[in-house]
Amino acid sequence: MVLVVDDGNNPEVEVKTGKIAGFDFGLKTFLTCSDGTKIESPQFFKQSLNAIKKASRQQSKKLKSSSNRERARKNLVRKYEDISHRRRDWFWKLAHELTDKFDVLCFETLNLKGMQRLWGRKISDLAFGEFMAYLEWVAKKKNKLVVFIDQWCPSSKTCSNCGHILESLDLSVRQWRCPSCQSVNPRDENAARNIQVVGASTIGLGDVSLAVPAIAV
Repeated sequence: MVLVVDDGNNPEVEVKTGKIAGFDFGLKTFLTCSDGTKIESPQFFKQSLNAIKKASRQQSKKLKSSSNRERARKNLVRKYEDISHRRRDWFWKLAHELTDKFDVLCFETLNLKGMQRLWGRKISDLAFGEFMAYLEWVAKKKNKLVVFIDQWCPSSKTCSNCGHILESLDLSVRQWRCPSCQSVNPRDENAARNIQVVGASTIGLGDVSLAVPAIAV
């Protein structure tokens, strides 16, 4: 069974799970799925920060151009390589896990450079852009589809229950009550559900309530 995308540009999707999901990227939780699942980032650099600092101090204490300094430099490089290898391994495993669970995966386009300026090293440690590159590669190999919606979509400010849009929503607010339908919306899960709905609409599935039957047919 396949889902044929109507714009003629996207590949056919091999239906294995009949499921579509939206995902919200966050600083505290790496990914929040529209089904309520939360995926925490191991934050590999943060885990290894003390070891990195220690190796850096050891290098700085060695005499310049000495063999001891060179050994200390190589030790520091190995610390960084270990972080990169562990992060890459986690990304591969997560990409396979998500593409085994869902046929269509929807994400919001992010301004990663702007986020880097605001939050610096934490964004580098999360390496969301790197993860997406792995996910897209794995999805293509499995004939799954990764969909991106516009970054200006008010996914966090829109009530996923009734569609009411707040005028503003401070970043510190993690949960809000809709003034229209009174439903309580956890910020990240609410955003993920809206990303799912918009992503489904983007590829011609319409209302997400019809998306699963449409894929499964």
